[in-house]
Amino acid sequence: MRTVRLLLGPRSYDIVIGEGTLDTLDTLLPFAGLGDASAFAVVADRATGPAIERTLKALERTGLPVHSIVLAIDERLKSAAGLDALYDRFIAEGLDRHSVIVALGGGVVGDLAGYAAATFVRGVRWIGIPTTLLAAVDSAIGGKTAINHARGKNLIGAIHQPSLVVVDRTTFATLPAREIVSGYGEMLKYGLALDRRLWNDLIMMAPASVGDVQIERCVARKAAIVATDERDVSGEREVLNFGHTIGHAIESATNYGYYRHGEAVILGMRAALHLSHARGHLAPDVLQTVDAQLAGVAVPPLPPLDRETLVDAISRDKKKGSGGRTRFVLLRSIGQTLADDRVESKQIRASLDFLESACASPS
Repeated sequence: MRTVRLLLGPRSYDIVIGEGTLDTLDTLLPFAGLGDASAFAVVADRATGPAIERTLKALERTGLPVHSIVLAIDERLKSAAGLDALYDRFIAEGLDRHSVIVALGGGVVGDLAGYAAATFVRGVRWIGIPTTLLAAVDSAIGGKTAINHARGKNLIGAIHQPSLVVVDRTTFATLPAREIVSGYGEMLKYGLALDRRLWNDLIMMAPASVGDVQIERCVARKAAIVATDERDVSGEREVLNFGHTIGHAIESATNYGYYRHGEAVILGMRAALHLSHARGHLAPDVLQTVDAQLAGVAVPPLPPLDRETLVDAISRDKKKGSGGRTRFVLLRSIGQTLADDRVESKQIRASLDFLESACASPS
């Protein structure tokens, strides 16, 4: 069992990583300050299968009421309608301010249940149990919770830290290959943006071979950044946006259903590499080497997309610089980024031209 402590003063919490950690959930609760809970509501993705029963059994050993809310999850559930339906269930189960929400599933469950926890009766505590590699290294850490809006991803939300995050790698065993690649793509982001050694290690591994050591290194990287910029206002946390500005635009333009998030981030990182070179930040040999390495990761081809839809989605990105200009996180070298809000429209379009030529569906 490996533990990373995210240090946020009274909001500090542990991210526990290992095999079988889910079965010890009840023993972790007192250390997370949850000994005074009145009840638990497990919001679970139906696809997590046996993990649901394991979670319920562990919580039932506390002797407290445990409510199960099992949902058929897809990105469309992360909406105002999906949130309202969850509130209805909380009210029907009689949850109160001392109840604890348990989010069991991937990023959609964490975002939806976490935001519900942030807003139900003005905020209740919650536990994150990410059951996808992507959620384990990304969305489960840092307290960002949100739902989508028709005009953009994660536009409505709150920063509401969990009390505990439990990562049990046995829950990844049945994930489809694309889900593993999606998490691997987000892990590659940590390496490219923050840690050359991590990048070198990951790029030599098959996505399915990443283990607790690599997961812990990514979690520790994110936890350290969140600890310095919890609310994403000082600029420290924006490094985590590397590859996301165009990646999010691609997700939006494909209605959040064609690509997994980490797949879109891989495409976004390839575009960011070309923008980095166009802006004079990145040497051409690094561009060529790293782009070739990213091109070797299996990602579905880019479908035909309306260029103006993509450009409009990029312009609505939450990262803004002076004068309201889109602020890109770009690469100076492997492990070192910079923020640039002077990217020209023609340079953005050139990066999209590159993606279309390099990643388009064969005719």
